[in-house]
Amino acid sequence: PHRRRVPWTSLLRQVTSHVQAASSKLQWTGEAGIVAGVGGAGAADVAKVPDMKSGELRKLAQAAAAEGASLELWDALAKRCQDSAERLNYWDAVHILQAFTEANVPNRDLFLSLGEALSAKASKMATKHVLDILAVYEAADLRPRALYVELLHGLVRLSRSMYAEEVALTLQALARYNLGNPTVIAQLMRTIQTEIKEFRFRYLCASAGALGALHACPADFMEILDRRARFEVDTINVQELLDNLQAFPQLEFSWKSYEDMCMEEFLQRVARFRTAEDVDQLVDPFNTLYFLQSNGNLESNYLRALCQWCLKGVHRPNIRSERRPTSQQLVTLHDFCLEHGIEGEPALQDALAFFVESGGGLWHQRYAQPLAYHKKRRYIRSDDPLEGVELPELPAPHSLARTPRAKQLEALPGLPMPEDTAVDGVDSEVAPRRRKESGPSPLLKDPEDTLVYRIRTRSRKGPRPRHQRDHLRKRDWEKQEVPGPLWYYGGWKMR
Repeated sequence: PHRRRVPWTSLLRQVTSHVQAASSKLQWTGEAGIVAGVGGAGAADVAKVPDMKSGELRKLAQAAAAEGASLELWDALAKRCQDSAERLNYWDAVHILQAFTEANVPNRDLFLSLGEALSAKASKMATKHVLDILAVYEAADLRPRALYVELLHGLVRLSRSMYAEEVALTLQALARYNLGNPTVIAQLMRTIQTEIKEFRFRYLCASAGALGALHACPADFMEILDRRARFEVDTINVQELLDNLQAFPQLEFSWKSYEDMCMEEFLQRVARFRTAEDVDQLVDPFNTLYFLQSNGNLESNYLRALCQWCLKGVHRPNIRSERRPTSQQLVTLHDFCLEHGIEGEPALQDALAFFVESGGGLWHQRYAQPLAYHKKRRYIRSDDPLEGVELPELPAPHSLARTPRAKQLEALPGLPMPEDTAVDGVDSEVAPRRRKESGPSPLLKDPEDTLVYRIRTRSRKGPRPRHQRDHLRKRDWEKQEVPGPLWYYGGWKMR
C-alpha cells in the first residue's frame, strides 16, 4: 500500500507550532527553589522577585536573557535591582547589566542607579570587571561621568600589576571606545616599558595597533617596541609564528609592519625544511599546508619535506600518542604533489605503498601472543589455532647462547675468537636448556572439547626466612638499631 506524502512545509509548520506551545509552558527553577516563568511570567512568579537577593537576581537575569521573558518580569527585576543597588555585589551587578544588554531591554534608570553604586565599589574591581562595565555602558550609549572617572582611576591603579595580555586588552578597549585619556595611556605605556620582556609578539602587535588608533605613538616608544618585536621574531619557534599569523585576523587593532615581519620570517624558515625532523616542529603539518595554500605561498620544498614526514609517520604505531598521517591526508598530499609535478617523489610512493600494505598501521599478529598465567584464575584449554599454518622458523636458541666470559673476551683486541678457543674449559656453544615439553591436559578427553580448570602457581619457588617481629614495638623501630638498656644512656636520673 502506498502512503500519502505530507509536504515538508506543512510538516515544518506543525513541528514549529508544537515547539512554541511547549516552550511557552517551560519554567526556570533556581537553586533556592524560586520559579520564574520564562515564556511568560505569572503574577505569582513576579511576586517572588522583590524578596530575591543579589545572587538570585543575577541567576534570574541570566536565565531570562537566555530563554526569553516577559516585559513584566524585566520591570520587576529592574525595580528590585534599583531598590537594592547598594547591597548588590559588583560582580552580580555587572552580570545583570549584561543580561539587560543581551536581551535588548533598555532601562536608563536602572543603568544610572547601578552606575552610582558601582562607582563607590570601583576600587575593589579587577581589570576584567572594569572592561566589562565599559562594554555594557558603551553598548547602552551611556557614559556616567562619576562612574567613568572611577573606572579610569581604577585602570591607572591596576596597570602596575597587569599581565601583558591584560595591558593589550585594555588598550584595545580604549581604542574601541575612543577613550584616549592621556593619564591612563601614559601609565599603560610606562607599564609596557617596564615589563617589555613579558610581552609576546601577539601582544606587541595588538598594543602597537591600539596606540596607533589612539594617535599615541612617540618615536622613542616605538623604537622599544620594534627592537622587542625583532627579538621575538628571531627567537620564537615556527609553530608560534604560525599561531601568531592565524591570530592576527582576530585582532581588532594590529600593526601591519609587525605582521609582515612575522610572515616573512615564517616563510623563510619553512623554505629551509628538508627532513621529517624539520616538519616535526609543527603541531599539525597539514594545517600548515592548508595555510600556505590559502595564502599562495606553497612551494615544492615543503611538499617534499612533508613526504619525508609521512614516510616516517606511516612506520609509527597506530596509537593516539603517535602522530601519523591518515588516508585522507595522504590522498590530499598526492593531489598537491600532482599539481606541482612531483607526484613521483620516492618518499611519497613508499609512504603510500607501506600504508596500504600495513592496512593503515594495523598489522595482523603472525605469532600467537604468550599467555601470562595468574594464580587462582580460570583458563580454557583448547586446540592450537595456528596448527597447520606455515610460519617462518625462529632462530635456534643455542646459536645465540654464549657464556658471559666468552662475551667479554670476544670484544678484546689481539685475542682469538671464542669459537676457536675454549674459555675455562667451557665450549663456546652451550647446549640449549632442556625444558619440560608442554602437552595437552590428561583431563581433556575429546580434542574438540574444552575444559575449564584452575592454574595452581606459587608466588615463589621455596619458603624464604621470616624474621620474627615484636608486636609491642612500633613498626618504624624495626628498621633502626635495637635500643640498648636504659643505663646506657646518661641523664639526670642516672647520676
